[in-house]
Amino acid sequence: MIIAIATEGTNVSQHFGKCENFTILELENSAIKSKALINTDGNQHGLLPAFLASKNVNVVIVGGMGDGARQNLIKNKIDILSGAAGDIEEVIKGYLDGSLKFNNTGCSSHEHSHEHNHEEGGCSCGHN
Repeated sequence: MIIAIATEGTNVSQHFGKCENFTILELENSAIKSKALINTDGNQHGLLPAFLASKNVNVVIVGGMGDGARQNLIKNKIDILSGAAGDIEEVIKGYLDGSLKFNNTGCSSHEHSHEHNHEEGGCSCGHN
């Protein structure tokens, strides 16, 4: 299984479409077989689902994403865990031990500027 965590610095990126890096984990028997940080090489917004599919990703962990990205990931048979936040290492630990907190909410439209507030259950833009 291959997991991609949207990464900004050492934390989970809160906006999938603007994510420039992913922490990629290859798991085997619930253990980490390999771990790498990959750059999206400019593949942002609509190009990210196909980019991740080309890396054989099975699951994406992210803070938030719009409905278009969500639908494109689903079309590429990639599962989504959105609403995650915090340090990448803690998120990995939480995923592996089953304690990862996520809510799978997101914005239904990103054709506007807004701030995300995922600690209170999703996007604060009013479009979810």
